Amino acid sequence: MNDKQEKYEISESTHQEFVDQSHVLAFQELGIVQCGTATCRDFFSVYRKNQQKHMLLFTVRGKGWLESGACRYILEPGSCISVPAYVENGFGIEEETWQIAWVFLSSDKKWNNVIGSEVTYSLTPAAEVIASCIHTLLRSISLPIDLGGKIAIHSVAQIETIINAPIPQEQSRNSIRLRRVFDNVQKQLHKEWNVKELASLFPCSEPHFHRLCQQYHSHSPMEHIMRMRMEYGARLLRSSDWSIQHIGEIVGYPNAANFSTRFKAWSGMTPRQFKKSAPA
Repeated sequence: MNDKQEKYEISESTHQEFVDQSHVLAFQELGIVQCGTATCRDFFSVYRKNQQKHMLLFTVRGKGWLESGACRYILEPGSCISVPAYVENGFGIEEETWQIAWVFLSSDKKWNNVIGSEVTYSLTPAAEVIASCIHTLLRSISLPIDLGGKIAIHSVAQIETIINAPIPQEQSRNSIRLRRVFDNVQKQLHKEWNVKELASLFPCSEPHFHRLCQQYHSHSPMEHIMRMRMEYGARLLRSSDWSIQHIGEIVGYPNAANFSTRFKAWSGMTPRQFKKSAPA
């Protein structure tokens, strides 16, 4: 990268937003210079030779890359890479669409356990959360000042908490990827999932995905989804007034009799009995 000058190559299809100390006065006291989000498409790359701020770069969706010196990192969903100020670096899109969130931190402040002397890469469950906090902060600016100010205070506090949180205990990449697959399933429990689709989200072969589920969950992929469906169905039975038919449809069983049979095998009670057994 020594032959490269600072440059930005960003397609018109990329959408990005940011807020800085001119928008959020609390940022200056906290040492946050800027934060933002971007959905990168087509082509997107940035090279910086003399970056004067620390950078935290979170990947929410898709994949990207970051190079610094002789090191190249692949940034996958759930990753956070920290780049100290004055460290030459370049980063860009690896897949068709790459969603990121970033926070620039002042180099005048000490950031213990946040920024070291070298580039660090980790996997974290906070990537989507910090992106959501930044989105809320961005949207709050358009609200009436009293309401927007109250919401902004909470969003800034959440961003600060995530930045300064202790580094989570290291988890294996396989366990984090597996959790990410089933997080996607949780959002679409009504869908007819199969092992081929699950393995493609990991990504890996179907036999390998089956072995990973046995290793981390002690049962097969489809059994794990069945348990997820039953647990979510149980919560809905206890917390909602929806019909058993509707709850079955939500968790992937459009046939009410099929849902009842599976639920009784899982809980020992029919959905109706389970709902009646809820404490008043």
